[in-house]
Amino acid sequence: MQASGNAAAPIVVGDLVFLSSSYGTGAVLLQVGTGGVKQIWSSDDALTNHYATSVYKDGFLYGYHGRQEEGPSLRCVEFKTGKVRWNVDGFRAGSITLAGDRLLIQREGGELVLAAASPDAYKAIATAKVLPATVRSYPALADGRYYVRNEKTLVCLNLK
Repeated sequence: MQASGNAAAPIVVGDLVFLSSSYGTGAVLLQVGTGGVKQIWSSDDALTNHYATSVYKDGFLYGYHGRQEEGPSLRCVEFKTGKVRWNVDGFRAGSITLAGDRLLIQREGGELVLAAASPDAYKAIATAKVLPATVRSYPALADGRYYVRNEKTLVCLNLK
């Protein structure tokens, strides 16, 4: 029996539902309507989320592709086609939060990366080590404050 994990939450945009998992399961975009469910695309090569849910912005998904222990890549994928727009190999695992037109990428090594949510290319704006490793908890963003923790420490960063 193969190990599996379906920790990434579904992403719903209108009548479209994106589901993704690692361990050879892959990703699928479904259209849900009164006539039933229709598969738009399916792939194990587009965006296989291990435990971190991708984010959606203006027709594109931003997220991790691959298993945490195998050094996943960071990707931008066209939502309606599954086409990979850009890829950064060996990015290391973490989580992604959308904040306006920016991505807050919390890497499990403790680094916080601020990047543009752009389908054209990966564009890091700033990077800071905010916690010691290992950070796997999802951060929270509220009123310009960013809350993140590892196993021993909780920090609050004012991002205003």
